[in-house]
Amino acid sequence: MSGLETAIRNALARSERGNAEVRARIYQSARNALEAGLRKQEVNDPEAIAAQRHRLEATIHQIEGEERAELAAAARDMRVEPVVEARPEPVLRAERDVRPEPSLDAEPRLEAERPAAAASDIGAIRPERQDGFAKAAAPTGSEHEGEASDFRPERVAKARKRRGRLFSFLLVVATLIAAFGALAWWVQTSGLLDDLRNRGDDSTPPARVSGEDFSGEDPIKKALDTQSRFSSEWRAVFSPGDTASISAGAAGRFESVSTNEGPAVRVISDNPERDGAVRIEVSPEVLGEMGGKTSTVALTVQAAGDKPVQLAVECDFSSMGGCGRHRFTVSERTDILFQVEFDRSLSPSAAGHLLLNSDITGGKAGVNLFAVRILPGE
Repeated sequence: MSGLETAIRNALARSERGNAEVRARIYQSARNALEAGLRKQEVNDPEAIAAQRHRLEATIHQIEGEERAELAAAARDMRVEPVVEARPEPVLRAERDVRPEPSLDAEPRLEAERPAAAASDIGAIRPERQDGFAKAAAPTGSEHEGEASDFRPERVAKARKRRGRLFSFLLVVATLIAAFGALAWWVQTSGLLDDLRNRGDDSTPPARVSGEDFSGEDPIKKALDTQSRFSSEWRAVFSPGDTASISAGAAGRFESVSTNEGPAVRVISDNPERDGAVRIEVSPEVLGEMGGKTSTVALTVQAAGDKPVQLAVECDFSSMGGCGRHRFTVSERTDILFQVEFDRSLSPSAAGHLLLNSDITGGKAGVNLFAVRILPGE
């Protein structure tokens, strides 16, 4: 399991790890790779399988916790930086410390002139009061005018001090608003709200089942040394040149196309129900090999347009029964896989069918079908 943890961390390091959907795809690939590895090693003990799955989920939970902690720390750093950069307060303090100096210099002059003023009259002491009555006394001496002017810079400095505090307060408020705005933007873009909404709505289809692709470029599958290509044990059920084994329902259609990935059959469903599905024939020989076993079905598909599409695959295997409806979301070319299990060993005489609906949302989107394969169980 330590090798699996290393593979997950390496895959996160080489991907857009800040995107929650990308991380979910990597975790889902790890689960699929574990299941494939257990089957390859012929591990059939239910307790051993459950233990391996539990250890994998614990590892994924630990890694996801670390990723979210790093994202939260990055958000806190973004919130603190603007406060550190803006420092207008020291400039205002410097002005306040320098400008009152003239009033200090005036003190010796007032003390020196006080004896001369005492010889005149009682009005000579009015400048020393420094209150509202000094202005009303209207002193006539030039020395009184100099004293009154010494106190004017102090009043200006106090006014600037009040403006500086108001500016600092507004700067702090603006910084907090910017920090909360950045946090809200991160929560919106990280997909946390989407995860909470999806957990509360059990009726929505699984939107990330597309992580079940077995691409040969997946680093997790390379690290686990699992098969990166389809081996000879897989039974080819459909190829683009075999259009005779495919048929359309009343509200479905298909056509042969040439894409950048090679030849394919484009499937378009006008109805999200079975009437819009395309039927892919499965021979009785392949069905006979699947009886009493757990088999894997793989479809190589690609969205026909630029937007992801949600498709569905069902089974109609004659006397063997069905397999339920499996939903997937695809965009680029990928391999979607699911498992079917039949308890009884039967030898059906008639062919079965896989039903492919290209758009279960009713949007009439199309998908390109490149191949269909089945790996019978052992």
